[in-house]
Amino acid sequence: MRSCKSRSLRSRGFTLLELMISIVLVAMIVIILAASMRAGYRSLEGGEKKAESMERFRVSMRLVDSQLQSCLPLTVKEEDLKRSVFIGARDSMTFTSNRSLFSGRKGYVIASYRIESDEKGKQMLYLKENTIGMENEKETKLLDGFDTIRFEYLQAEKTKGLGGGGWSDELTDTTDLPQKVKLHLEQGARKFSVTIPLRTRKPARKDSEGQGAT
Repeated sequence: MRSCKSRSLRSRGFTLLELMISIVLVAMIVIILAASMRAGYRSLEGGEKKAESMERFRVSMRLVDSQLQSCLPLTVKEEDLKRSVFIGARDSMTFTSNRSLFSGRKGYVIASYRIESDEKGKQMLYLKENTIGMENEKETKLLDGFDTIRFEYLQAEKTKGLGGGGWSDELTDTTDLPQKVKLHLEQGARKFSVTIPLRTRKPARKDSEGQGAT
């Protein structure tokens, strides 16, 4: 009679050991699901950051391209000598353009690009704009996180005798615009460059005695 009762109790419920095993299995499933969800979230977050970085890079490259394509061949007169407003170096570039990041095509701007390094040694590209004739200087960071960023310039053949001509990271011809500008970028094993040809435009206004800009 007692054996029949014990069999009946075992058939209607769980033993303590079975209950503990069930709890452990449920806990393991919950841990695995939580780890999978965390990994998926991190992957999604990383993908969003990568997509945002790529979009920022594309927008920045379009801006640099459009500003250089809209470069104006303005000159200043210094001691009866004409000098181009375009100043090019390995880590900086300054020129006049009718394309602005902040105001589109409203007025002429002096665009100044410069490359700086952060505390980790990564390089960043900044753009500073100033509308000609106005005190409204603005600045923004275009790129960051690169191992190397540098400019290079293709100069006219006529400057070869003066140590110029061909590609150089220093613009030696101070009387004319470069034919092309190349932006070199390195990030880990990835190395690439963007070449932008300059479309020469007629000066916005002619030289006159006593005035510095043309």
